[in-house]
Amino acid sequence: MPSIHPGTEEVINCLDDNCNGIIDEGKWIQKANFAGSARVNAASFTIGDKAYLGTGKTSSGSYLKDLWEYDPVTNVWTQKADMGGKKRCKAVGFAIGNKGYIGTGYDQDGSLIKSFGEYDVATNSWTQKADFGGSGRQNAVGFAINGKGYIGTGGNFLTQHNDFWEYDPDTNQWTQKANVGDTLREAAVGFSIGEKGYIGTGSNSNGYKNDFWEYDPTTDTWTEKSDFAGGARSSASGFSNDSKGYLGTGWDGSSLHKDYWQYDPLTDTWNQIADFGGTARAYATGFSVSGNCYVATRRAIHQEMRTMICGNMILLPLLG
Repeated sequence: MPSIHPGTEEVINCLDDNCNGIIDEGKWIQKANFAGSARVNAASFTIGDKAYLGTGKTSSGSYLKDLWEYDPVTNVWTQKADMGGKKRCKAVGFAIGNKGYIGTGYDQDGSLIKSFGEYDVATNSWTQKADFGGSGRQNAVGFAINGKGYIGTGGNFLTQHNDFWEYDPDTNQWTQKANVGDTLREAAVGFSIGEKGYIGTGSNSNGYKNDFWEYDPTTDTWTEKSDFAGGARSSASGFSNDSKGYLGTGWDGSSLHKDYWQYDPLTDTWNQIADFGGTARAYATGFSVSGNCYVATRRAIHQEMRTMICGNMILLPLLG
């Protein structure tokens, strides 16, 4: 199942053959600006042929709980029902079937949040579900595999986490699973490809990370894979389609990035593709819809933006 990840509000899309193949002149195409307030640290998910983006924080410090739907066919954003509960930023989102979920983060009082909501597309309504099973946190990652949702890693202002939790929508219960390796981290990237989950990059008190891990829910085990080839960073954007993962942008403590990389789980290899078409950024959101890949929103040196760019991110190994 394609996955969506924490970020902001500028969107860029990949249009070629499920984002696999050969880059056509390395193009990134700007799409309709996100129609809500410019923000950072939004959450998003994909249901069917639509993407949903919401929550976050504006440059003036206002926290948000709105939700917007993007239709890639019409290239139009439509506001949907606000999320219930607290306004928040640095939350995570994922989708299971025809329901979307957003949870964790922190609110305008600086309190870490455990609450977790379910969005029903058919009724355009939110239902509060069981609180996240771990401690309240920000900058976690989330994805879904085979009808279950997963949230893990993140931070609590003082330290980071490597715990990992599974959500069962049928029982509305959280179950703790195996920790994500031995390294605490927040602001990592997570996505799922087929029946496996992946988490990598991020940061902790010891610095920035480029390690990359694969989760197998059938055995509840994590296996370390090839390090992310773009170098250590946090607050990157990532997403997946049915067969490949994508990771790029982010912050390494001194510089913002705009490079983008494709991960092939069959060969456990990273290949650099065309640089992101907008400016270098961190805290962007990546998602895929109907095989097309998008990057939306971001922060770039004290700027919050709401542009949307579309790129035909087909695989092109760099030569020489």
